[in-house]
Amino acid sequence: MKKKKPSGYISNIEHDWLTPAEYIPYIDALLKDIDLDPCSTYDANNQFLRAKKIYTLKDDGLNIEDPWTGKVYLFPPTYGRCSFSKERGTWRWSLSAGHGAKAPSVIWFRRLLREWKLRNVREGLFFTTYQEMMRICPEMWDFPICIPTNRANLIQGNEFYCLSTPINWGYFIYLPEMSLGFNQADKFKYIFSNIGKVIC
Repeated sequence: MKKKKPSGYISNIEHDWLTPAEYIPYIDALLKDIDLDPCSTYDANNQFLRAKKIYTLKDDGLNIEDPWTGKVYLFPPTYGRCSFSKERGTWRWSLSAGHGAKAPSVIWFRRLLREWKLRNVREGLFFTTYQEMMRICPEMWDFPICIPTNRANLIQGNEFYCLSTPINWGYFIYLPEMSLGFNQADKFKYIFSNIGKVIC
């Protein structure tokens, strides 16, 4: 993986940051085969996570009417804002938005949570670098969370490089498979405690 000095404002969502490569073995160990990544690109999926199905920017996975199903991994956009259109009944992503707009991580997580509650998503894993979500999205604390010890060595989604010095930290939220019953967090804790603190 190429290294670059910190800089790099991402101006195109298709070139947004990707999940750190060092996390992928742990994601694979937890979810095995990923059925859906609803926020991806074909190049990124072929290079890294290799979900069976993805939604791209063109597909608009956030607003798509088809249910998200199976085992889902989600790393939403790291920048911009989402605003809701009552007329369209959908969320719109943009670099900036007006009053009432929300961070993409919050809106995408709530879609994942809704699909999990409907039992469309059998098992879900959410990753974000948006720290404010811990404050403004209290429902996330109902689930096991892993905060990795090291900063997130994100991959640039166009040229596939990493910064020489990572500047962001992130965390995982696990929406467990309900068939695991009272032991639902054990698998996540066993796997992800290797990279950081797990809060259950």
